[in-house]
Amino acid sequence: MKKTFTILCLAAMLLGIGSAAQAQFRQSIFLNGNIPTGAFASSASNGPNLNVAFPTLGTTVYPTTGVPLTYEQVGKDASVGFGLGYRASYRFDVGVGEVAPFANIDILWNTISGTWRDKYNDAYYSAPTYFNIPLMGGVTYIYDELPWNDISAYGEFGVGTDFFWITSEGKGSGNERFAYKSTFAFAWMIGAGAYFGHHVSAGLYYYGLGKHTIDYTSGTREDNDYADAQVRANDLAGKGRQQRSVGSVMLRIGFHF
Repeated sequence: MKKTFTILCLAAMLLGIGSAAQAQFRQSIFLNGNIPTGAFASSASNGPNLNVAFPTLGTTVYPTTGVPLTYEQVGKDASVGFGLGYRASYRFDVGVGEVAPFANIDILWNTISGTWRDKYNDAYYSAPTYFNIPLMGGVTYIYDELPWNDISAYGEFGVGTDFFWITSEGKGSGNERFAYKSTFAFAWMIGAGAYFGHHVSAGLYYYGLGKHTIDYTSGTREDNDYADAQVRANDLAGKGRQQRSVGSVMLRIGFHF
C-alpha cells in the first residue's frame, strides 16, 4: 500500500513537471487606439453660467463660452484616444490550440473634443483630460490550426477594475479651478484577433470601464464657492452625484516576447 502511494506521488510529480515544462511565460507590450462609447462619448452641453446660477456668491464674471464644464458636464465628449498596455501570461498547450491566463494593465488617454478645446483656449482656461487605467485578469484561447502559415486566431476576455482620473479644469486656483476625485469601478473586456508569427498580433476589443461617479475633491469644494454651492444644491434637489458610463472600442497592436 505504501509502495503504491509512493508510485502515485512520483507520477503526480512527473506530470506536474511535464506541465510546467510545456507552459511558456510570455510578456507583451500593446499600442492601443480607442473610440469612446457610452456617456463618455455623449455630447456635453455648455457649463452653467456660474454668476447667474448662484448670484449670491459674488460678482465674479465667468466667460460665457460654456466653460468650465463643471461636474455637471465633465466626463463627456471624449475624443479618439491612445494608450499603452503591458501583459504577463502563461501559455499552455491544450492539444487543439493554447490557453493563456494573463494579467493586463493599460494606460488610456483621451482629451476632450476639439470644439471644446477651442472654447477653453478662447477663455484662457485649461481643459480637462481623461485617463483610464484598467487592471484586469483573464484568459486567451489561441487556435493555431489555420491553413495559413504563421497565422493564428485568438479570442479572450477579462475582468477587473478601472481607475478613472479627470484632470482639473479652469484657471489658476481657488474660485476659478475645478478638481475632481479619482474613482474605481468594475471593468471588463472582450476581444478577438490574429497572431502573425509568434511576436506580433492585432485585435479588436471592447472595454467596458464601468460607471464612475463625478464629484469635486474636498479641496475644490472648500476653495471654490461655486463648486460647494453646486454640490449642495444638487444634494437638496435629490439629484445626487453625476455618473458617467465609460467604455471604448479599441484596436490593439501587440508585441510579444
